[in-house]
Amino acid sequence: MIARARSPRNHLAGLAVCLVLAACGASDRDGSGRTDRPAASTLRILFESDDYVLGPARDDWPKFLMFEPLVRHWGTGAQPALATSWEHSDDFRTWTFHLRDDVRWHDGAPVTAHDVAYSLELFRSPDITLHSFALGIASISVPDEHTLALTFKTPRGPTEAVAGWPVYYPKHLIEDLDPGDFFQWEFWKRPVGNGPYRYVRSVPNTMVELAANPDYYAGPLAIDRLVLRLSTANPVLELTSGNVDAVYYLTAPELAAIGSDDRFRTYVMWVHSEPQAIHWNLRHPFLADAAVRRALAHAIDRRELARLLFLPDEMPLTGGFLPDDRADELYAEGWDQGPAFDPELAVTLLEEAGWGDPDGDGVRERGGIEARFTLLARQGGILSTLEAAVLLQDQLAAVGVAADIRPTETSLYRDLFRAGDFDATVNDVRNVPAELLRDGFFGEGTRIGYQNPEVERLLEAITQEADPTAREALFVEVNEVLSQDMPFTWLFPYFEAFAAHRKVRGLRSPDRSNPIGAIREIWIEDDGGDP
Repeated sequence: MIARARSPRNHLAGLAVCLVLAACGASDRDGSGRTDRPAASTLRILFESDDYVLGPARDDWPKFLMFEPLVRHWGTGAQPALATSWEHSDDFRTWTFHLRDDVRWHDGAPVTAHDVAYSLELFRSPDITLHSFALGIASISVPDEHTLALTFKTPRGPTEAVAGWPVYYPKHLIEDLDPGDFFQWEFWKRPVGNGPYRYVRSVPNTMVELAANPDYYAGPLAIDRLVLRLSTANPVLELTSGNVDAVYYLTAPELAAIGSDDRFRTYVMWVHSEPQAIHWNLRHPFLADAAVRRALAHAIDRRELARLLFLPDEMPLTGGFLPDDRADELYAEGWDQGPAFDPELAVTLLEEAGWGDPDGDGVRERGGIEARFTLLARQGGILSTLEAAVLLQDQLAAVGVAADIRPTETSLYRDLFRAGDFDATVNDVRNVPAELLRDGFFGEGTRIGYQNPEVERLLEAITQEADPTAREALFVEVNEVLSQDMPFTWLFPYFEAFAAHRKVRGLRSPDRSNPIGAIREIWIEDDGGDP
């Protein structure tokens, strides 16, 4: 996971592995795969950020316009970028990367392994600690100008080792700057990168203009000029009024509004490495029984919940933990151990656990305790759970369980979630074992009161195992235990939604939903339509 400051609309955009797997809305006409692209043109994108949009303080998709990662992880698996190839030692701890020799910074200086090494040293310095990926490195060496060797403290699988989210910076331009001011360097406002676009100009807190890099190693781009409009304006109004051509991080209502307009296309990307789930607080008297939690899971229609959020039916639902580098692939193949929607089974399990409704008021009880809890709902942001909470409340009421919704503003919600101050809530459970153990999901002091030594043992074993087959088997064992204990009820993958005018071509399902991530494959083809 990436420790970073994020745009307010991008609560979960930290993607160590971004496998884009779907699109929704109108048909996929824009993804025709044409190669006869028209002359260069301009793309205007609304992006909620500030003057540091291209730097690490706003560590988000725009950085890939200016800077290159070692390896790309969105699209169809890991693809070479700065690194053309890589290999690992027998113990999976040392990974060696072979870098391209034809990449230059925008000022003409060559990009070398020293730039990557220097950036990684910065990331793991006490003043910065930008990427947990970098914190796991034991040593860095540069055998030659275009070879980088990283030795990790623990074994690393392919995805963890190539860690495609970080990008790297020009040592010759930043080595004399004060690391203590890293996130506020003026460099980030007018950066010199090595990626597909160069900085041209900016208007403070209003816009940043970029131009295609004529020396880009991957070849010419069809989009000649990019304008990032930095604004908190309503994305629906900005897109439909013609002020911009594409918008990011849409909420469910915004998706619905734009999807009904034939001038635009909506797209969704999802990743199963950050599954969304209901977190049950086992300290609550009603939720303490695993049989009750299993019953509640069967009372919830996960597919209907996804439809409420305007997610497409072809999106595989989430049903447990899987390795980052295999999660989306396996779910696409039909792997899902999540609970089946079966309200009759839910009623049977509740009654077998002693929860009945003797007074006929519609709420079950046992020993004078009602089957009632408070559902903490995040209000605001791209992943507001308020709409989902209303549907969950209705589905649980159908089996005699009362869920009282507590709408909570985003900043307060984060504090309550971290403190475990809730009965139940919807949030992500990122399936990185070391982080799950560290961040309070399992083990002593867990925020939901769940402790199982076997789960902790298996997660610890995964952190020491890098062989893909062995790791996958350990994940399966963890899922088997969790399916019985049910501290979480799996719902759906983490997702992000985008929209663009129909003249923006090349965006398509399943692999090109994000206009910035797909910038090398898209183009403008104006059909004369409005705006």
